[in-house]
This record gives sequence, C-alpha cells and structure tokens, in this order.
Amino acid sequence: MNLIRLVYYSQRNPSLSLELRDLIASCHRNNTPNNITGILHYNGTYFQQVLEGGRAEVSSTYHRIAKDPRHINVILISCSDVRERIFPTWSMGLHEGMDDKTKRVFLRYFSNAEVNPETVNVDSLLDVLQDLSAELS
Repeated sequence: MNLIRLVYYSQRNPSLSLELRDLIASCHRNNTPNNITGILHYNGTYFQQVLEGGRAEVSSTYHRIAKDPRHINVILISCSDVRERIFPTWSMGLHEGMDDKTKRVFLRYFSNAEVNPETVNVDSLLDVLQDLSAELS
C-alpha cells in the first residue's frame, strides 16, 4: 500500500459553533482504525491540516472533511506519495492559536504570519507544522 501525505487549508464556517475538543476526539475515533496520522493547526479562523496514510483512507477522510459544514473554502494544497510519515505517532495532533511564539515560527519560513493557500510552498508549511508539533510533544 502506498503511503501518501495530503495537506489542505480551510476556513472555519463562522455561522456554526465549533468545539475543538469534540473535533479532535472525532479525528482520533476515525483516524486510528484507518492508520491515518497528522496534525491540525487552527489559528481561530483557518485550519491547516496534514493527513498521512494509505491513499484510499486519506482520500476518503479528506472528502468527508471537505463536505463538513464546519469547513468552508477548502483548498487542497498538496497530495503526494511519501516514503515515511512526518507525524507517525498521532492519530491527529492539535496546535491551536496564533500567539507570539507561533507567529515567530511562521515568520521563520514566510514573509508574514498569514498563509496564502494558493501560493504557499508546501515544504515550508510542513516545516512550520513540524516545528509547531514539537510544542505538543
């Protein structure tokens, strides 16, 4: 089975309530039996997420997310075969907020702390998310 990594960006639907703990609990419930790993960064308005696993499982998960009314303006940034997982131990890690420390991480890789999903360099975004994941370990 091929291992793939999918990266997407979406906006939170402001007309719906969002309980992040419930969202992450759902991720763990759905991802663990499908061997999907990854990280979700939520800055209060936008989501950036990495999904890693088998092609069919990641594809199914992404399509379910894209239909989820809590997400709007979903943009697929990257989907590619990979040799190994970057986030192998998490059925889904969560990093939230955009405090000064998080902004400094973004500014190490980008000219500002805002991510433009249409022009972002996926390797730089993955570096940011890996650095943020270190805070969670």
